Amino acid sequence: MTQAQTSGFTYVVETAKPFQEAVIAVRRAAEGRKWGVLGDYDFSEILTAKGFPQSEQVKSLDLCKPGHANALMSIERLTGLCMPCSVLVFTEGDKTKIAAMDPKAVMPQLFPEAAQKAQAQLEEISREIREILDEAAGVGG
Repeated sequence: MTQAQTSGFTYVVETAKPFQEAVIAVRRAAEGRKWGVLGDYDFSEILTAKGFPQSEQVKSLDLCKPGHANALMSIERLTGLCMPCSVLVFTEGDKTKIAAMDPKAVMPQLFPEAAQKAQAQLEEISREIREILDEAAGVGG
């Protein structure tokens, strides 16, 4: 069973998919919507290698859609500090979850004037990120 929840600045989707399958699904869903995956970080591996063994899996994927990035940075260069969009795939016990911050909730807190000018763009980005997470998790249809 899959379910989604919004909590202030985040959007979290639970999926029945195993961890690695969920990571691959995020990549495919992003690329299918013309978002690029610029990189990824396996936090559980990195922390374990540094002497902090992890009991759960955590991986971050950096997503970017150049048109969105250009539009926001054309309004306010410092919005680049919020880029690329990070999507977190992680386990909690026997559950796999996929999460992202909601740009339309976060940007107004950090860059209110730019967010006001780019409100429509932020709505579109937020919608696309949710669609990526939902598709990757198998939510909706």
